[in-house]
Amino acid sequence: GINAEYGKQWYQRRVRGVCHGFRCLPSNRCYKLRTRIQQKYIRCMFASTSSETVRDNIYTIPNALSISRIVMSPVIAYTVLNGHHSVALALFSVAGITDFLDGQIARRFPSQRSLLGTIIDPIGDKMLMGMTTLSVWYTGLFPSWLLCVVLGRDFILLSGGLVVKYKSLEQFSMRELFNLTDGTIEVKPGWHGKLNMCLQLGAVIGCLAAPIWSLENSYYLQNYLYLTGVMGVYSLVQYILTYKSVMSEIKNKPHWMEEPGKKP
Repeated sequence: GINAEYGKQWYQRRVRGVCHGFRCLPSNRCYKLRTRIQQKYIRCMFASTSSETVRDNIYTIPNALSISRIVMSPVIAYTVLNGHHSVALALFSVAGITDFLDGQIARRFPSQRSLLGTIIDPIGDKMLMGMTTLSVWYTGLFPSWLLCVVLGRDFILLSGGLVVKYKSLEQFSMRELFNLTDGTIEVKPGWHGKLNMCLQLGAVIGCLAAPIWSLENSYYLQNYLYLTGVMGVYSLVQYILTYKSVMSEIKNKPHWMEEPGKKP
């Protein structure tokens, strides 16, 4: 069958001008075959190069930890809005620990990996950070400019991911566009994204602890918030550069990826 490595190698040969057998076929008869290679090739660009297969097993410890984060997110927001900062700080710290644990377990134990986990883990992270950050900002403990950096970065990343997914579709449909299980695109954060996430967690923890230990006007907390904002902007710039390189790869695809009768 056609696999991802073959599609990538064939693409490279075709770019160098080496005929590999498809030129002799009528374009209308081999179009579906070529679009299958296109999907496999694009999957090569985004998917992990690891040979280990992600198991579709929903009953795993990382999945349970991710679900617990999703459940705790509105509870934390409720406690913040009602002024129970000590309880919110404790729950948020526990949620942050679960985020660390589920990643470590999934990496060290292949039997604990699952397709569902790759979906609900980032959802749990975004719900935890989004709901907690908004509630802390609403109570006046989180600066508005930093909220714009955090939410603006996430919005731009989500929009860019949808554009890349749209460009990689064989045939457009809303169902395929928002289908998270086809494996076409796998987001793998770099070191700057991971560092930015850690700094954001620390910023939220610091703002939650501020009314408990009277740190609202702390010099160190204010500088830490500025550092978090700078790292957020830097991380966004790095993702934009990566996005531009990926889009250039998709736009420069050879003629066999184009629909018959349609100019590239």
